[in-house]
Amino acid sequence: MSQGIEAAASGIQALSRRATRRRGWAWLESYATVGLGVMILAGMLLYVWLHTHVLREAYATERLREMRAALVQENKSLRLEIGQIRSLRRVEEIARTRLGMVTPKAGQVQLIPDDRIQ
Repeated sequence: MSQGIEAAASGIQALSRRATRRRGWAWLESYATVGLGVMILAGMLLYVWLHTHVLREAYATERLREMRAALVQENKSLRLEIGQIRSLRRVEEIARTRLGMVTPKAGQVQLIPDDRIQ
């Protein structure tokens, strides 16, 4: 009978050693689970951040395209205005109306040869 008790006691010890070993590695399993969860969360946060960043850049690009189109249109209108201002008809009209100039009579204009102009 004492052998049976000893055998049972040794069986209990063997089970308790296995349980102790499992509990000893349990912290590693829990850290691995937590680490995996942190990595998944970090990956998700990175994905959301990248998606948000891409959207922001797309909106900024669209704003710049609109601004460029407005500036191109303004440039066209300014070039047209420059052409109108440089028009010889306009210059002649301003000279006659605002400045009171008239067309010169014969003999009032003297041409200088190009070789004398410095």
